[in-house]
Amino acid sequence: MFRWIILFCLLLGYEAAYAHQPDLSSTMLVEQADNEWVLQVRSALTAFQYEVKYHFGDSAYATPEEFQNLVLELVKENILIKFNDANIRLDSGMVRLGHETNVVFKVSGTPKDIETLFVKNGAFSHVSRNQSALILLKKGFQKEQFILNFKNEHTVKLRATTDKFVLDTSIKNETQAYLLIFALISLALATAVFFFYKNKSNNEVVLIPSKPAVSTN
Repeated sequence: MFRWIILFCLLLGYEAAYAHQPDLSSTMLVEQADNEWVLQVRSALTAFQYEVKYHFGDSAYATPEEFQNLVLELVKENILIKFNDANIRLDSGMVRLGHETNVVFKVSGTPKDIETLFVKNGAFSHVSRNQSALILLKKGFQKEQFILNFKNEHTVKLRATTDKFVLDTSIKNETQAYLLIFALISLALATAVFFFYKNKSNNEVVLIPSKPAVSTN
């Protein structure tokens, strides 16, 4: 009980922060019942307005209802969630407008046994210095929070253990491997180009122009 009281207080703190700072947001995945999940995205209204304007133009909406529909489209197009490398669906979207605006979707297609979880939220990627707190609430699991920002391209891949989600370091290792391969290929190409031009310069015959004959007459 004490743990949930602390969580409730933390969420209240998040609400106060997000209502006034457009660069902060939260992305919450919550298991409400056995294998029934919802997604909730919270941020300042100004952040949603900025992204809607960026994606759809200045005159894309004229009423609050039209704005809400664009917000739902924005979130669905820029959030990707995968359980066990399989895409899930976001259904039954709802927007609650306010200084802090909430977007809620029902998550469909989640597997019963979760091994990995991939989350990308680029909905606020054009807001300067934006970062989103990814909060995971699953029955029987510890509450976990991860930060999505420019450095990790607003993505995170996690592994499920017996009672919590942990970062999957395989992405980092794969990235390092690709960078190493790219560096080796670049070095090999640079070396080949160097020896090509070196051999070409060594094989060139330098022609020295002859002096015109001097007439003795």
